[in-house]
Amino acid sequence: MINKILSILYKDFKIEISQSHLFFSVGLYVISSIYIIYISYQPTGILSSEHWISIFWVIILFSSISAVSKSFFQESGNRNYYYYYVLSADELIISKLIYNFLFIVFVTLLTFVFFTFLLGNFIISYSFFLLLLLIGSLSISNCLTLISAIGHQVKNNSILISILSFPVIIPILILLIKLSKIASSEFSWNLVQTDIYLLILLNIILIALTKILFNFLWRN
Repeated sequence: MINKILSILYKDFKIEISQSHLFFSVGLYVISSIYIIYISYQPTGILSSEHWISIFWVIILFSSISAVSKSFFQESGNRNYYYYYVLSADELIISKLIYNFLFIVFVTLLTFVFFTFLLGNFIISYSFFLLLLLIGSLSISNCLTLISAIGHQVKNNSILISILSFPVIIPILILLIKLSKIASSEFSWNLVQTDIYLLILLNIILIALTKILFNFLWRN
C-alpha cells in the first residue's frame, strides 16, 4: 500500500514539475494579490493585526481552492479506469490528501514570506504560528480534497466545489483567524488548547468522511 501511495505521489509531482502551470498560476495569484493589497494600504501600510491576519487567511483560502480543485480534474478518464483496476480507493485518496497537504503548505509558506516582506509582520509567537500554519494547511486540504472528490463525479464540478466548500471551510477559517490573533499578542497555551483540540477533531472527522465517501464514489 505504501509503495503504491508513494508511486502516485511521485507521478503527481513529476507531472506538476513537467507542466508547472498550476504551480506558477497559484504563485502568481498569491504574489499579485499581496502586491495589490500592499498598494491599497499605502502610504501607511496595514496598521492593525486583525486586518493583517484576516487578509492573510483569505488569500490562502482562495489560493488553496484554485490548487486543490484541479487535483482530481487533471486525471483523464482512461487514467481513472487504470487506477480503478490497480489501486484501492484508500490508496488513491490518501495519496491525494498527502499531495494536497504538501501543496497547501507550500502556498501558505509562500504567502507568509511575501506578506512579511511587503506588509510587515504582527506575529509575536512564531513557534505557535508556524504550528498553526501546518494545522491550518491540513484542515484546508482535508476539506477541499473531500469536496473536490465529490465534485469530480458530477457535471459543473468547479461550481459545485465553490458552493460546497464555503459552508464547510468557514468555521475552520474562523478558528484559524481567532488563533492567529492570539499568536499576535501575549500567547498562553490555556487560551488556545480548546480551539486546537477542536481543529484536530475536525481534521479527524474530515479524513474519516473523505475515506468513507470516496470508497462509495469509487465503486460508482
